[in-house]
Amino acid sequence: MASGGWKPINAAENDKEVEEIGSFAVEEHNKEANAGLSFVRVVGGRTQVVSGTNYDLTISAKDVAGVLGTYEALVWVKPWENFKKLTSFKKV
Repeated sequence: MASGGWKPINAAENDKEVEEIGSFAVEEHNKEANAGLSFVRVVGGRTQVVSGTNYDLTISAKDVAGVLGTYEALVWVKPWENFKKLTSFKKV
């Protein structure tokens, strides 16, 4: 696959890996923002091949009061370096 283009995530494909990346995004956001979100699941997303892979995920998470919210997270992953970085995280 050529680098640069965004490709929708197929829910059946990479399910465990995508869920782990979504959970990582919530954990990292909690550390950076001193937040108390709990990861529920990835509801959608897309990937982009760069030097590694960007995951643009739509995540369902609960806040400390148990209220469900939707968030967008961008995570850069380079598996051969065991590297994961949360690039952005916002409520939508």
